[in-house]
Amino acid sequence: MRTVQLWPKSGVFSPEEWLSNFCEKDLCFAVRLLEGFTFYSTELVESMFKSSFLNLSQQTIKNKDNLKIAIRSWGYFIDNIIVVRVTGERPNDTDSGYAFSRMARNILNIPQERILSPESALDYIARGNTCDVVFVDDFVGSGQQFVTLWDRVYKILGNETSFFNISCLRTDINFYYCPVICTEYGMNTIYSKCRNIKISTAHIFGEQQSLLSANSSIWRDDMRTSGPEFLERVSIAAGIPDKDGDFGCWRGFHKLGLALAFEHGYPDATVPLFYHSSKAWKPLIKGGAL
Repeated sequence: MRTVQLWPKSGVFSPEEWLSNFCEKDLCFAVRLLEGFTFYSTELVESMFKSSFLNLSQQTIKNKDNLKIAIRSWGYFIDNIIVVRVTGERPNDTDSGYAFSRMARNILNIPQERILSPESALDYIARGNTCDVVFVDDFVGSGQQFVTLWDRVYKILGNETSFFNISCLRTDINFYYCPVICTEYGMNTIYSKCRNIKISTAHIFGEQQSLLSANSSIWRDDMRTSGPEFLERVSIAAGIPDKDGDFGCWRGFHKLGLALAFEHGYPDATVPLFYHSSKAWKPLIKGGAL
């Protein structure tokens, strides 16, 4: 798998060392975890990002029966959007939204002047401009990061405002969110708390992708109960705490229990057993968190 880049290069990915953490009776579970672990290379992420963006045409083009009208409608949409990166709950320069802003420019050919920070986007709208807004990012886990961005209040032209406020006042503006991967949990959170947002994503992760679920596609039928029990037992033994779904919990953030990483990092919804490192535990992936 490593030779075709389905897994990362050996410098950041160590399956042999990681498997050496387990005793013989647990190896069948560990191998199953390894087989179920998904790594998204930069090339694959770029392709998925383009797909999630192009899928917006299903929501924005009203007349799909007439090709000329459809092409004209899509062109108008592209010419009248601003692209906004999603910032973390505590915004910083390492937020993955920056990388996806560059993808919007380099892959989708969106002009740089229409790729804006959240604050600049609100300023642009506050000056009377009409546009549609497309938020971009790599991954939605709990959905709370986007909810925080949606509700965050900025001082714009002497007034306090937010995307929530704009969505209530400006019915001529449509809001879209294009993450590469979105969990069902996160999607439901966003739809319940954010007015007038529409999500377009390349993949939706649900129970089948969770290591904690009896419906997980990662565990064999005979591991539906023993698989999650193994994960808890080995995680606690490795020194990974039970934080009831908080950051660093053995279940992953919000108990999402995922098994994935990107070339640029892993989400906090990924279970720590894959990246935990100590004197007694060798990590599978050595990159940083998103």
